[in-house]
Amino acid sequence: MFKYSSINSYSLRNLQKNQIYFNNPLNFNDPFDTFHPAELTETSNEKFVEIFSKTSKRNFDKKSLLELLNRTISKDNLYKFCEEHAEYMFDFNQKDENQIFDSKEDFLKQLNDTDESNNNSLNNISRFFQFIKQKLDTRIRENLYEIRKESFSKIGVSCFSKNNSNLLMWSHYADSHKGMCLEFDSQVLPFSKCNEVTYKSKIPNINMDSLLNEDFDLEFIKKLLSFKSIDWKHEEELRIFHQESNKSYVYPNNSLKAIYFGIRSDQSDIEIVCSIIKAQNSNVKFYRMEKEELTFGIKPRQFSYDTTLEVQTRLVVLIDKYFNKRKFTQQELYEKTNPLLTEIALKAHLDDLTYKGILSKSQEKYKLNI
Repeated sequence: MFKYSSINSYSLRNLQKNQIYFNNPLNFNDPFDTFHPAELTETSNEKFVEIFSKTSKRNFDKKSLLELLNRTISKDNLYKFCEEHAEYMFDFNQKDENQIFDSKEDFLKQLNDTDESNNNSLNNISRFFQFIKQKLDTRIRENLYEIRKESFSKIGVSCFSKNNSNLLMWSHYADSHKGMCLEFDSQVLPFSKCNEVTYKSKIPNINMDSLLNEDFDLEFIKKLLSFKSIDWKHEEELRIFHQESNKSYVYPNNSLKAIYFGIRSDQSDIEIVCSIIKAQNSNVKFYRMEKEELTFGIKPRQFSYDTTLEVQTRLVVLIDKYFNKRKFTQQELYEKTNPLLTEIALKAHLDDLTYKGILSKSQEKYKLNI
């Protein structure tokens, strides 16, 4: 799995510390990403009873209320329920032509006298609570954005791709091909816990009950955070989640497998990145992206990188082998090292070795001091 990145002080610090950044979804560049419209299912009767019983000032029996909504309550239990809560459902003080019952006692008497198989009171009472449930659903739909915003603000997301040669990805996320692309081992934690992004042309369904859970299940949040418009399908995105956002977290040193540099990456940037990585993990491979000859595409070409210490150690060995204590010129040594180093790079190393006292220089000739 691959992570595109610019080469800057921030990304270099993350490389040096073996860490990846988990962003807040609110910061994503696509306004539909994670905050796309959603088709909400209706709140279940069970979830409504749970919430209503907690928020209501009256002491409702959950079992009876659920049976009432499902219209499976027995006549005896319905009578008992209405005996306790009739004043909540009906205004017996109302005195006009719409008033059906003279009093609570009159209502209970008619309820008791009604045949169970033809009980309109049950239907009316059930509709009463269904109406309250619909009002709850409407309120949730109206406040969905804020609900998701509050829940998602606590979650960190780090984004990756299955593809390391996508021209648009290099352009958008790797500083117009001047950046780099990191390859991680998807078998190692935390990368083994990645989630594939699902690309759809239609908005996803969201279970209303899940939105109403107090603990807001993390797996459900991950699902919401893994939907994007089909227009982004070319990204082949993978996502890793963390319970905190806007923070960087350390990954195992051996999980970084390779680094790919863009076709416009500056050589000095490449050397800085390579020197950081080489000091930490010598097994990481380095590649430079090149243009394909006959297609609109790029391909990686592997190259090796040696630290300054490694290059200069090799030079000292060559000098000792070919010249020992005899004096030599830069050109004579260059003929022995070509094409390992350019003339400019060789001179820089010779000057540095002279400064360190390993070589001495007189009239453009060098001599090994050790």
